[in-house]
Amino acid sequence: MKIIKQLTIISAVCLAGEAVSAVLPFAFPGSVISMIMLFLLLFLKFLKEDAIKETGDFLLGNMAFFFVPAATAIIEKYEILKGSILIIIFISIICTFITFFVTYYTVCFVSALQNRGKNK
Repeated sequence: MKIIKQLTIISAVCLAGEAVSAVLPFAFPGSVISMIMLFLLLFLKFLKEDAIKETGDFLLGNMAFFFVPAATAIIEKYEILKGSILIIIFISIICTFITFFVTYYTVCFVSALQNRGKNK
């Protein structure tokens, strides 16, 4: 019963994010809105981490399963993509390095902020 409650909470936040996305006058992914909403609910303590922990851990542990539809779509559209495959690989590599650097500097910045508070 606890898992069903947790799944209902997560699903409700996802549904709310999709509803907000549908109302917006511009295109914005409902999944991103849902993640922002979930973050705010947890950050503002309207929702306790324990309320979704087990189901969230299960979903994170099985995240690879959620990439199957995207991989299938890429395979189905291979004929369209095959002329641009080198460009796609190049862009993927560049974006990966950009993500690494942004993550590195973000972690350094947050770590510096946390250590600054401890030194006082």
